[in-house]
Parts: sequence; C-alpha cells; structure tokens
Amino acid sequence: MTQQNHRKFIPVLRSGAWPQAAPAWLAGKYYINLSANPYSERDYEDLVRTLLGIRETAPPVGQPMATIDIGTYSRPKIRQSDNDSFEDITITRVIVEDITEPSNDGTRGSALYCVPFALSRRPSAEWAELFIANWNHPRRFTTMHRPGIAKLYGTTITLDGTTIEEVEQYHRDTLQLAVAEANRQYREWLDKQERRKSQEKAQREEHRKRIDDISKRIKFD
Repeated sequence: MTQQNHRKFIPVLRSGAWPQAAPAWLAGKYYINLSANPYSERDYEDLVRTLLGIRETAPPVGQPMATIDIGTYSRPKIRQSDNDSFEDITITRVIVEDITEPSNDGTRGSALYCVPFALSRRPSAEWAELFIANWNHPRRFTTMHRPGIAKLYGTTITLDGTTIEEVEQYHRDTLQLAVAEANRQYREWLDKQERRKSQEKAQREEHRKRIDDISKRIKFD
C-alpha cells in the first residue's frame, strides 16, 4: 500500500478520532469522516462526489512564488494569486448540525469529536496554508491548545479532536487569532507581490531602453 497508487483507496473513519484510529501509513492521507451517528451528510456527499469523480478540483498551479515570512512558523510555499483586493475572512458560526458524536468507548481520545466552523467566504490555498501554520504555532495559546487538529476544506474549518466546551473556553480565542494573523500575513504577501511586479516591470523597461539606445549607436556602414 505504501508504494502503490494512493488514489486507489479512500479511508473511511467509522468510529473514534482519526489521529488515534488511523494506522501510521495512513496518517496525513485524505479520508472521509463518517464516525457520527447519524453521520454527516456533508461528508457523505463528499465521498459520493469523490467516487463519481465530480469533486471540485484545485485550479492549475501558477508560477512559483516566494515564501511568506511568518517568523518562527513553518513557511508554506506560496503560489500566484488572482486577488487584487482582499477583504478579511472571518469565522461566522459553529456549524452545529455537522458536529460529530464522540464514540466514548473507553479508548484514548474517545470523548473527543469534530467541531466545524463556517468562514465568511472561501479562502485561497495560500490563505489556508497560513491559517493552518498559525493554528499550529500561535503567538498566544493555552495549555489546552491542540496543534495538528485544524483542517480547512472549502469554506469550513474543522477542529478534529476536541469538544464544544474546549472551543468555548480555549479554542475560540486561538481560532480568531489564527484567522487574524492569516489575514494580516496574506495582505503583506499581496503587497510584497505588487511591489515585486512593479520592480520587475521597471527593470524590463530599463532593459529595453538600454537595448534600444545601444542598438541605435551600432552602425554597419
């Protein structure tokens, strides 16, 4: 399995929490969470769309861009973005209807479950990478912080392995901090890319002008 086509299989979680339930060779792989009873219709629809080959696909990768400097955080690779004017993304609500049920089977982590949150709009892949980096390494956090449990698909952030009580007492502030930092860093990156484009344009124009000036001085008669 570890050396074969990874798209041949779709792991489906039927109980427990993914970090504890998944074997090591599946850790970090795409999976469908159907552990709730009843399971999430959104996740079931995701499975159906995957099987039918009608899931939304990511846009083509653009030109490689510079990384975003986020201090001591991991530095995700940034691709070209088409955002000309960026409006801050916010968390609008807890998606109560999609909160899963804990298995409570006595195993480690069995009291934890998934809590999803709706975003104000769909972020770019660059913004999503920044958000995950900021969640995993926030500037401020409590002893109850859980790095690695945040996921972002479409317009939904999911904390996979927590409780609604932890969200209220601890994770809400960290979520808002991670979102605010992602907004700030994304704006800085957009500004940096705009300055880079302006500099490159000026360099091209200067290059063409120099070529034109010298070419006019070159005579062959």
